[in-house]
Amino acid sequence: MHTGDNPDPDRAGEAPIIVRGPILRSYRALLESALNHRIPVLMMSVMVMLIAAGIWFLRVGIEKPIEFFPDIDPHNVYINMDVPEGADLELSDRVARMLEVAICRGDGRLPEPDADPAECYGRDKAEKIHTLASGREFEGPTDLANIKHIYSRTVAVKGGGSVFESNSPDHIGIQFHDLEDRVEPSIDTMEEIRRRIAHIPGAKITVAKQEEGPPTGAPINIEIVGERFEVLGRIARQITTVLEGIPFVRDIRDDYNAGTPTLKVDIDRQRAAMLGLSTETVGFALKVAFNGLQVSTYREEDEDYDITVQLSAEERKRTDILDELLIPAGGELIPLSTIASFKLTGGLGQINRINHERVVTVKAEVDEKHIPGPVVRAQAEKMLEDLTIPPGYKVRFTGEFEEQQNAEDFLGKAFIAALFLIMLILVAQFNSVAQPLIIMASVLLSLGGVFLGLSIMELPFGIIMTGVGIISLAGVVVNNAIVLIDYTNRLHTNGRHFREAIVAAGCTRLRPVLLTALTTILGLLPMVTGISYNFHTMQIAWVSESTQWWKTMASAVIFGLAFATLLTLIVVPVLYSLVYTTTRSLESLAAKTANVYRAPIHRPAEQAQDRPGGSQESR
Repeated sequence: MHTGDNPDPDRAGEAPIIVRGPILRSYRALLESALNHRIPVLMMSVMVMLIAAGIWFLRVGIEKPIEFFPDIDPHNVYINMDVPEGADLELSDRVARMLEVAICRGDGRLPEPDADPAECYGRDKAEKIHTLASGREFEGPTDLANIKHIYSRTVAVKGGGSVFESNSPDHIGIQFHDLEDRVEPSIDTMEEIRRRIAHIPGAKITVAKQEEGPPTGAPINIEIVGERFEVLGRIARQITTVLEGIPFVRDIRDDYNAGTPTLKVDIDRQRAAMLGLSTETVGFALKVAFNGLQVSTYREEDEDYDITVQLSAEERKRTDILDELLIPAGGELIPLSTIASFKLTGGLGQINRINHERVVTVKAEVDEKHIPGPVVRAQAEKMLEDLTIPPGYKVRFTGEFEEQQNAEDFLGKAFIAALFLIMLILVAQFNSVAQPLIIMASVLLSLGGVFLGLSIMELPFGIIMTGVGIISLAGVVVNNAIVLIDYTNRLHTNGRHFREAIVAAGCTRLRPVLLTALTTILGLLPMVTGISYNFHTMQIAWVSESTQWWKTMASAVIFGLAFATLLTLIVVPVLYSLVYTTTRSLESLAAKTANVYRAPIHRPAEQAQDRPGGSQESR
């Protein structure tokens, strides 16, 4: 059965399809019914979008409404050791050994300071053969089956500010098995590691997972700006106290560094001069005592050995050794304390500046399994309002919060700019404002599918990934709506009744629209389900680490496109029909109004003249 004869198929483009088969007949019946109930259909589509957004908010949005980048299961974890400023390599190594032993065993006992991790591994080696999730066996370095490798790194000289990187100079790195081999989410293993090392003394210890994507900073990142360094440190301590009172906030740290404790030797120049000593002589004696001086070489067989004069290692660690130190003066040895006084002081360890301003940064992590990061930031902002800040100093939230705000602003402006440019092009193409508005309305209504997909997959709204998905979805929706409306216009221009033209256009575009949606959805399904093909092993992989990153975007496009397909085939024709009939009614009303004003007005005198025997002048 034909939907109608096309008087000039060449002018109209492709000829309307012949309605055959149950799918086309069912679609035409559905479209005819929708055209008979246009207002209820449009109201229903708006209600579906609002209900989908409401379901997402109640199911996901309350707990975690927005995320910057997807929170994926980490492949690597770093345990950072922030030892006191000036600490030697021996302390760093001892803390690292204690951490390794704590990770190795799960009995909860505090490791001995001199425990050897190698002995711990050897002692429990028989108990560390694990059966992984993929079924293969693995002999691991700890009783945690997810851990594949553990390595430690300690250095003698620290670099400033390293505590805020993914891994600091002193750290323990932990590499997990691939996603398909893990017996539990690695984030759970990370929490178990955090529990085991919670009471290790000697350093400030934090656990950080490997960052994915561009670095954005910690969930809570507070910058304190001012001039006096000691005031910045005092404010940082106050903020730390406030953050410690917020539940599920952990790993609180700052980059305020008061410097290495220093023992200052203040020489009495007059008394030293009386004994024939100069500051250079005293300084050289101190250098020999602590740094050593090579005085000779000892040779045994083919090996040369340096002979160095200096204090013993135990004496060099004592602060009172200066009271006992003797200085040669005029052939005699005199106590250093007779010509000098000693004072324990400290300097500035490091000074950070941002835009020429001194800044101390306080950072903290949030356990987002129990509370969303934005909620904690809001609590922190409210609590910090009661904090007394001296004049000339300011506190600001940056880091992930600042990056998220910038991304929201950028993508929001990009989306509006894209819609505006599309609107301009459509107005020029259709020589109409109403038809482009119909297309834009279909883009906005398609957001209902996006929120429905996020609700089903229990995903938060990703600023980056969901935003990119919506922009991609808008391009497909606009393309389908343009083709449908343009084909309807051509059929109507070539003599078809408008309703007949819109039904014929819908039936003709049904197959291309469905195929476009189906191929796109099938192509994105692996990103949502995690199914992929491993070309190294030539096997199908049922889980994939990369899909964690793209899952939010793929879900937005898949569900949004499925919903938008229904919009293109049903709601767009209904909305176009409503706009068309409303426009025709307004044009008809305007024409009738214009005819009323154009009708001639007959005055009484003129009517008298028109009557037979009428006078030319009324007396």
